[in-house]
Amino acid sequence: MDLSVIICTYNRCESLRRTLQTCCDLVIPAGVTWELLVVDNNSTDHTKQVCEEFTGKLPIRYLFEQIPGKSNALNRAVREGCGELLLFTDDDVSLDRLWLSELYKTASIHCDITFFGGKVLSRWEQPPPNWITDNLMWLSAYPRLDLGECEKVMNTGQPGEHVIGANIAFRKEVYVAGYSYRTDIGPRGSDHSRMGRVGQEEIDFQEALFRSGHKGLYVPSAVVFHHDPPHRMTERYIRKYYRCAGRSEALCSPFQDRSHDWFGVPRYLWKGLLKHTLQYGIARPFGPSRVWLYAECRMSFCLGMILSYRDDRHRRRQ
Repeated sequence: MDLSVIICTYNRCESLRRTLQTCCDLVIPAGVTWELLVVDNNSTDHTKQVCEEFTGKLPIRYLFEQIPGKSNALNRAVREGCGELLLFTDDDVSLDRLWLSELYKTASIHCDITFFGGKVLSRWEQPPPNWITDNLMWLSAYPRLDLGECEKVMNTGQPGEHVIGANIAFRKEVYVAGYSYRTDIGPRGSDHSRMGRVGQEEIDFQEALFRSGHKGLYVPSAVVFHHDPPHRMTERYIRKYYRCAGRSEALCSPFQDRSHDWFGVPRYLWKGLLKHTLQYGIARPFGPSRVWLYAECRMSFCLGMILSYRDDRHRRRQ
């Protein structure tokens, strides 16, 4: 089989239905064989029934992964996927009709490239507040990627050299060689409630490939549109997102030097938390959003790292 399209999902059946509907409109190159894998990560809503609605319309296979965590769902998907090229997207996007064909065509041309990713553009479900739109260039809480109109080879892992999981494709041989997603990081739960951790598993996976000499390619003609619902357009969501991002960062950067810690946490994090909390408190009433929002994000990120290191200290004492 040539292609496997993979969607991991958790309790987003209505959003998933919209994504699957756009899959029906995909342009499939002549002679290409493909399948669509939906990995249900222990949902409690009508996800399975939604998938059954598309039987006969799409070459869909429904898989149930009981162990919580997107990384577990991803690892299940790559074990089950039959395609030589595995295309990943999310359950809250709309796919451009040429998305699949552009990734397939590019992978066929660039045989020395291991993975590929394209544009992720925003579709707001209601107009976002100005404090979001004025800071979108650096806010990572809203999945998006647009590196321009030219292809770009990625091989160092430096800023601007990663693609994101809503629009990415890997050759199956990568997973056959033993690469897999770390199950101690990545989303776990819903952003309506407890998010657990956020997207570091995608970056960690790409960086592991870079360290082994693999290359990626940005494909501007492969486009998906990410839907941002109203509940994400709040400071509460921003704080939750960056706190979870801090937890993920702590797991990827274990604290080794215990000679400079306060209560099991690097001193610089306590100082950073205090500094950014004061900056936020002072700037929030009257300052520009670029000042108070940045301070709020850094405050939440430091808090997430602190909580993760404190949890680790507690576990080591038990």
